[in-house]
Amino acid sequence: MSWLTPVLREIGADLAATEHKSRFFENGAALSTVVSLDKDVTPEKFAEFVELFKAQHEGPRNAYKTLFFGGGADVTMRGVDLRSLDFKAVQGGGETRIAAAAGVHPVVVGLSEGLSGSSLNAGNYSAARRNVGDGTLRHLWGEAAASLETLFPLPRPAAELRPDTRDTAFVREDAKDVASIQQTRATALRSLLDAGYEPDAAVEYLRTDDLARLVGRHSGLFSVQLQPPGAGQGDPLTEGGAA
Repeated sequence: MSWLTPVLREIGADLAATEHKSRFFENGAALSTVVSLDKDVTPEKFAEFVELFKAQHEGPRNAYKTLFFGGGADVTMRGVDLRSLDFKAVQGGGETRIAAAAGVHPVVVGLSEGLSGSSLNAGNYSAARRNVGDGTLRHLWGEAAASLETLFPLPRPAAELRPDTRDTAFVREDAKDVASIQQTRATALRSLLDAGYEPDAAVEYLRTDDLARLVGRHSGLFSVQLQPPGAGQGDPLTEGGAA
């Protein structure tokens, strides 16, 4: 199923829980109040009593008022309070499931379950941020670029539309890792060139990680100087002639 299907279900349950909390406060800060009247009360008197009771005791402004009843009336409080229902745990779990389905860590979004315990420690937050950036955002950015690529003329056949994240603060800390990777690749490229492989083939190998790219692409030159075997062994003064 689409990942939006369980998300929509969680949103529906969350909206119902929010409405439940609103009703809790609107109805006298109680989940339900049962009032029993004598069986001999006429429908007219019953309707009049209900209207008067709602006007005097429903809603948060009328909460905790003292109830006064005449003969034959009895009131019973039913249900539980919000603490017993543990709304924080119920709605917090739904929020976390929605975030997980969307590929976003609760710590990054600032959800209640992500703001407890050691989740906000520097190391944990950095790990959560990287998880969202590498596992979700970069994929979505790449998908968006690939989709938008069809709308723009390419300057050359091999060109690709890619997102530029250099000014994106959320992934700015990854620049150090990128620089380290580039340095490692540059060192590997230098080693391949010193070993005599053609530059284009070496770059293609580092880009694809496919050793087959180097097959048949050696220049036949060796050592750092990339000179043919035996070259440069004569006396440079006699080889070039005296002035």
